[in-house]
Amino acid sequence: MKNFVNQDDLEVRVKILMSKLQQTKREKDQALKENQQLQQEIIQMQSHLRCMVSGFANTSNNFPLINELCNSISEFYKCECFDIFFDILQDLNMKGVIFYFQQSMLKVDRLIQEHFQPSFKQLQQVGCLDTLDGPVMNVLRKSFQGTYKQIVSKFQDQKISTELQKTLNLEQGVDTYIFKLIEIMLCTYISDPPLLFEINTIGQKIPFNQVKHDPIDGFLKPKEECIILMPVVLKGQEMMVKALVLSSNYQLE
Repeated sequence: MKNFVNQDDLEVRVKILMSKLQQTKREKDQALKENQQLQQEIIQMQSHLRCMVSGFANTSNNFPLINELCNSISEFYKCECFDIFFDILQDLNMKGVIFYFQQSMLKVDRLIQEHFQPSFKQLQQVGCLDTLDGPVMNVLRKSFQGTYKQIVSKFQDQKISTELQKTLNLEQGVDTYIFKLIEIMLCTYISDPPLLFEINTIGQKIPFNQVKHDPIDGFLKPKEECIILMPVVLKGQEMMVKALVLSSNYQLE
């Protein structure tokens, strides 16, 4: 024999369920409101921890991520380096071309080191630290990433372009190239993890390898001898950007 639920009983049960549902919603809203401050504190703590842990790459909002920075370097090699080579450096011999690319990077690297190193040494002395590597340097890098545009602007009065133009008797200025190089090398310096230009390889003669090298003057045959003009970029031991190379048989005008 089937049991039938009285209509009045059903309505009572529905009202009880709805009442419990409303009570649950109120309790949930109240819990969210009470825990909102705690959630903000947790988020802030996570943010601070990320600044101290190597591997959370480039978390500042206005600073390029690792892949974006590598793309910018590749574009710089393919565009600015290409333009400077064909528009300005064609009157030089091979030694002059190598000298320009090598010295521009060495001088910019020295400029950046001289900007940061005095402060780093003072921090080590004040904190009685053997090194700043680790959490301290990670926090510093994140701080620099937030103000890197202002840091770049401090180098506007650099003399590198004037020195190179005078030394090599260049008819045209190279200010735009040098200033772009400063911004890129600064970004690699304060990137987390940092990226490394193998500057010491500029001018070396090596067999062409399309996996590791990009030719500036067209196509090169595998194992054909070429000269490194702009170095490979590394993240640890991993190659992030190919080296820019020139055939050793290239005839300059």
